[in-house]
This record gives sequence, structure tokens and C-alpha cells, in this order.
Amino acid sequence: MVILVSTDKFKNFLRSKLFALLAIWVVLIIVFTIWAGALDVPFLTLTTLVEIGDLLILSSFLAVGAGFLMVSGNLDLSSSAIGAFSCVFVAAALRYWGFNPVVAIIAAIIASTAFGVINGVLVNEFKFQPFIATMAMASVIRGVMQWVSVEPGKVAPGSVNIRTPLTTFIADGRLFDLIPYSLILAIVVFIIYGLILAKSKFGMHVYLVGGNPQAARLSGISPRKMKYILFANSGFLAGVCGVIAFGRTGQGNLNALINNQFTGLTAAILGGVSFGGGSGNMAGVFVGLMVLNTFSKGTTIVRFSTYWSTVFIGLLLLFALTMDYFAARSASRSVGLITPTKRGKKTPAPGSN
Repeated sequence: MVILVSTDKFKNFLRSKLFALLAIWVVLIIVFTIWAGALDVPFLTLTTLVEIGDLLILSSFLAVGAGFLMVSGNLDLSSSAIGAFSCVFVAAALRYWGFNPVVAIIAAIIASTAFGVINGVLVNEFKFQPFIATMAMASVIRGVMQWVSVEPGKVAPGSVNIRTPLTTFIADGRLFDLIPYSLILAIVVFIIYGLILAKSKFGMHVYLVGGNPQAARLSGISPRKMKYILFANSGFLAGVCGVIAFGRTGQGNLNALINNQFTGLTAAILGGVSFGGGSGNMAGVFVGLMVLNTFSKGTTIVRFSTYWSTVFIGLLLLFALTMDYFAARSASRSVGLITPTKRGKKTPAPGSN
């Protein structure tokens, strides 16, 4: 019996999106290893793997927050702006306001979490669509960030440069002078949030709210409360991301994380998190990030045009959205929510209203 169960689990794994992603990742590694070998440059080395991991650090925090929200049927387009605000806030607090580094970091993360709560208010109390609410908040936050960056006595916003031993250690400290502590932190975050989503009662509630909000209410779960928690969590993780971004550069850059938002979303969707909510896991999101960053690092090593990396990410996002659309259609048909008519049109099944 145990052998049969194990065999069934293995077969299910072979049919899963996670296995397909792992296969894509392995193929990318093989392709770039051969390509780089033809150019007489190394690719498959420990240093390269660490550098690929280093590339996913910032996107990891945004992807985890986005993944949880998407599983619940929501979306946050402001997380990169919140992270950038956190980055600039820490720099300004240290350079202009004389904050202790620990206080500056804590204050930045609290402010970032507060922005997440505001997103929750807009979605819950004002009934805005998450897409619209968070897109508008992203613009507001970047405006506030520019105001924060203004040096006392001046009027023009600008990047804020300063380094402290603590923030530098958080971002650039390395285990055995090789593995960044921030990479270890990102992996730990993936593991913790993955276990919460897969094994805890809270994670079950997240799936239920995303898959069937009405059933969640009937089960005594408050979708409204869950939205507050998950938007606040997204803001919190974005704040942590901003602190690490500041530590890596020693600069509160107004353009910080501007390219990371869609990397996180692409990884989440590519990793099997449904845009409509109710499905997905953190393992898939992690492997999705590894696929994106392996391609990015590979194109750099083989001296391929970096523009194609952006094109590749965009095409992957389109592919993932297309697969998610057809998966949602298939799931709807399997439960009788959509039935094809003789003319090929889709109409609600009897009793689905």
C-alpha cells in the first residue's frame, strides 16, 4: 500500500507544473553550459550558482508577498514602490535625521507595512479592485518617496548615499566568504512561507478564500480580515526587500526595484500560482525565479544581448498567463460552471447562478 501511494505521488509530481519548471531549468543549464563552453568561458560553477542565487534575493521577498496575495485571489502592484520607499527612507533617516541604524530599519519596515494596510483599506472599505487600488498607491508612494529624499534646505529630490556597517553586513555579509546571508534569509523566507501555505490552518484559509470566497464565509473565515493580513504582509516583505536593496548599494535610489515587480509576478504565475486565486505553492515560485535568473545570468556570460532577457521574461509571462487561462477554463468545465453550446459559445450551466 505504501509503495502504491508513493508511486501515485511520483506520477502526480511528473504531471505537475513544478516538474515542468524543473525540467526547463535543467534544460537552460545544459544549453548555457554548452554555449559557454563553445565560447571557452565557464558557466556551470559554484560561483555562477551563487550569483544566480544572488540575483533572486530582492525579487524573492516581492514574489512571496505577491504569491500569497494571488493565491487569495488578490494582486499587489505597489510592492516594488513600497520596497523603493523603504530603501530611500532608511538612507534619509540615517543621513538627514540622525536615526540609529536599527531604529531606521524598524521604522522603514513599519512604514512599509502601513502602506500595505492602506492597500487593504482601499480594497476592503472602498471596494476598489486590487489592480486599480495598488497601481494608484504605487504612484502615491513613489511621490512620497521623492519628498522623503529631499535634503534639508533643498527642493529637488535625489538619491541619498550613505553606508553603515550594519546595513552593509545585512546585504553583503557572506557565509564562508561565498554565500550571502541575505540569500540564506531569502531561502528561509521561502521555506517558512511555503510551510505556512501548505501545512497550516492559515494557509488552508488562504486557499479557500482565493478558490471560493462564499464558501470561506460560510465556513466562518473572513475574506476581509485575510485581505488586511495579506496586504500588510506584502508591505512588510517589500520593506525588508528595500532595506536589503539599500544595504547592497549604500544608496537610497529613487529608481530602486523598478524592474523587480514583474519579475516576482512572473515567477509566481510561472510557478503555478493562479491569477484567479485558489492554487499555487512557494516551491513553484522559487523555481520560477531560478528559471528567470538562470536565463538572465546565462545571457550575460555568453555575451548575448541583455535586451533579450527582458523579451524572454515578457514572453514567459504571456505563456504562463495563457496556461493559467486554459487551466481555469478546464477547471470550470470540470465542475460544470461552463458548458459549450452548439455554436461554440460558453454559457453558464444550469443552476450555476
